[in-house]
Amino acid sequence: MDFFSIGLVLACASAGLGALWRMRGWFRRGAAMGRPEQGRPRPGILGFLGMLGGGLADLVLLRRTLRSPLRWTGHTLLILGFVPLIVLHAMDGVVTRPLFAGYEPTLDPWQFLRNLFGLLSVLGLTLLFLNRYMALKKFSRLQDWTLLAVVFGVLVSGFFLESLKIMSAGDFKRMTDDYFVDAEPEELISLKAYWARENGVRFREFLPTAPEMLELGAELHEDRCAGCHSPTSSAFVSRSMTALVPASLHIADQGRDLFWHVHVGLAFLGLALLPWGKFFHPVATGINLFARGGSRTTDTPKHTLARGLALDACTRCGQCSLHCSVAPAHRVLGNPDILPMDKLADLRRHLDDRLPPGRSAALVEGSHICTECLRCTQVCSAGIDLQDLWMASKKALTEAGRAGVDGEIRKRTAGEWARELASRDLGGVGGTGAGLADRAESFWGCVQCTTCTGVCPVVAVSEDPSRDLDLAPQQIMNLLRMGLKAQTLGARMVWSCTTCYKCQEHCPQGVPVADILYELRQLGAEILRKKEGRS
Repeated sequence: MDFFSIGLVLACASAGLGALWRMRGWFRRGAAMGRPEQGRPRPGILGFLGMLGGGLADLVLLRRTLRSPLRWTGHTLLILGFVPLIVLHAMDGVVTRPLFAGYEPTLDPWQFLRNLFGLLSVLGLTLLFLNRYMALKKFSRLQDWTLLAVVFGVLVSGFFLESLKIMSAGDFKRMTDDYFVDAEPEELISLKAYWARENGVRFREFLPTAPEMLELGAELHEDRCAGCHSPTSSAFVSRSMTALVPASLHIADQGRDLFWHVHVGLAFLGLALLPWGKFFHPVATGINLFARGGSRTTDTPKHTLARGLALDACTRCGQCSLHCSVAPAHRVLGNPDILPMDKLADLRRHLDDRLPPGRSAALVEGSHICTECLRCTQVCSAGIDLQDLWMASKKALTEAGRAGVDGEIRKRTAGEWARELASRDLGGVGGTGAGLADRAESFWGCVQCTTCTGVCPVVAVSEDPSRDLDLAPQQIMNLLRMGLKAQTLGARMVWSCTTCYKCQEHCPQGVPVADILYELRQLGAEILRKKEGRS
């Protein structure tokens, strides 16, 4: 077996086995997150047609990337160029040749289209590189740059290969040996002279430029060569690149073999890596976009398989992290799993039992900080129902005993936590004793008017605040005034507060209610972390 056959077999084996492994992972990960709750009922025929149209629009028109014109343009150019190259060039033996009689890769329109599609692909890839470097550099990993590098290498090596073929005297000799065996020496010299001038072939010997010789060469070309060879000027990119090689260097024949191996090798490498890592996202993203039917909400019908597929569809474009509502918490705490893109990657590792022990706590914290605002789902260019994944993962983590600091606090009543924390330092965060909850002037002005409780949205949505929240905001201020700080730390109100600051803004006495609740939550979280660290 030769290089091409061995490479093709190995690449196809890697791609096939990897695809099966990926699909197995879809079922396993989806099942690990539990049975999904059903969204809206399954659509009728009109609803199905609408979803079909929405999915196709997302897949073909890339509607979800329109918020970033540079990225949309780059992806559109890459798809318009690279897909036809694969179908009409790389697969010409099974697609183009059977469909088009008389197909030859050296004839137009194929020679011209190959250069046009290649140029579109290079331009698109360049725009995607600029977008990732300028807007997404902090979110990018080695896999992201490797994917761009492999595709770019395939395209550029293809142009160089065709350019060296144009200049190759060896290719010209093979052609004349096969199709011009009865040529007279004068005819062969005339044909060489014509091809050197018109098609850019570089010969070592001196060739005549007399008009009668070139005219004879043109006649011979039309009679013997034109049926299989269009003028190489139509290969406008590759022919232009021949100027990059000095005329004194006759390296076309050696370079042709080298770049053939580079071009084919990189193409096989891309095929072999297709199911692994970032390389698989064009397949998974395409399927997910089609399955989502254009929806940007979380109320579509859900399936276990869809959740597993969605975990593989992420393109690491960074849009979800750029628009995350709790991104400020990431800047303060430094936990990357607060941001959706990194949290999704660690969730996938957790479901595959590959998450390092040190990352488990970060995933739990990032999952429970999420406010489920739906923004990440709305902006996701891959159409992933991220909100559904966050809600399912929170439930799965809680069932696995990883409810996070917030969940651990909620397991006990305020009184139970007061007894638990009675022997601990209850000063301000860090144990300084200088927090708002330790200074009487912070809460002493509270007159128990219940204004804070009246404007609180958390109290408003509770059917029974005494059961759901333990204490109302003004009751927490009263306990602090009586020196019962320990009793406040476990109150569900402290841990349910959304820090919307309505209580603080409406307080007639200027009591910093929201700041005090936030400080108490931070103190309770710190104490619990220290407790877990000792245990």
